[in-house]
Amino acid sequence: MINRLVAFLALLIASHHSALSFSPHSHGRSLSHSVQPSRPFLHTERNARATNRKTWTARERDAILGRNGEYFKLDRMRGNISFGSSSKIRTTLDGADEASILRWLSNDEQIAMSIWDPKLIKEVEPKVYRLKLMTLMFVTIQLSPHVDVKMWTDEKGSFNLESVAFDPNIQILPGVGVSADSLGILIDVVGELYPSKDGRAVEGKIGFVTSGELPPPMRLLPEPALKSSLSTINRTITNFAISSFQKGARTKFRQFLQSEKASVS
Repeated sequence: MINRLVAFLALLIASHHSALSFSPHSHGRSLSHSVQPSRPFLHTERNARATNRKTWTARERDAILGRNGEYFKLDRMRGNISFGSSSKIRTTLDGADEASILRWLSNDEQIAMSIWDPKLIKEVEPKVYRLKLMTLMFVTIQLSPHVDVKMWTDEKGSFNLESVAFDPNIQILPGVGVSADSLGILIDVVGELYPSKDGRAVEGKIGFVTSGELPPPMRLLPEPALKSSLSTINRTITNFAISSFQKGARTKFRQFLQSEKASVS
C-alpha cells in the first residue's frame, strides 16, 4: 500500500509540473529524489503516446476559471480523485498602455516564449506548443512529461490557452505493482490574459486540475491526509507559476517595446 501511495503521489506531483503553463525559466536540469535504480525501467503502452483531449467548451473553461483558490474532489467508492487550483494574475509592465499590451498579446509565439524556457518549448502545429519538463526521479518512478497547449488571441484581444494533450512519459520499475494505465492521469489547464483597465498591467487567470484513479488500498486513506498533502502541492506550484510568469512577462515585454522602437527608428 505504501508503494502505491508513493507512486500515485509521485505521478500527481510530476503531472502538476506539466500543468504549469505560466511557469518559465526553471526546467533545464533533472531533479532526483532517490538513488538511480540498477534495474531497467519499463515503458507501458500508454507512455508511448500523448493523451488526447476533446475540444474545450466554454462551460468547461468557465468551470475551472470561475473557481477561486484550491479545488479538491474525492469519490471514494469509484476511487476517483481530482484536485487543482485557480488563481488571478496581475503583472505591472513598465512603459505599458492598453494598445501596446494588446499588440504584445496578439502574437502567440511571443507570449509562448515569454512564459516558458525557449529551449524547452516548440511549436508542434499552428498555435499549439509543446512544453517539455524536467525529468523527475521519485523512488521507483521516473517521469519526463510534456503538455501540448493551444495558445491564441480572440477577437476581443484576450490571450487564451488550454491544454490539448498530455504525455506523462512514465517509466516504472518492474515489481512495483502499479501501472501507468491504472492511475488514469489526466491534466486540464486553462488560462487567459488581457490588459488591465488602467492599461498599466496584464491581468488574467490560470487554472489547472489533475485527476486520477486511486488504487483500492489507497481508497481507505483518511480524506484529510490526502487533502492536506495535495493542498501543499497546489500552493507550491501556484506560487511558483505566478512568480515565474511575472518575471518572464516583464522581461519579454520590455524587449518587445525595444524592438518596436528600433523598427520605427
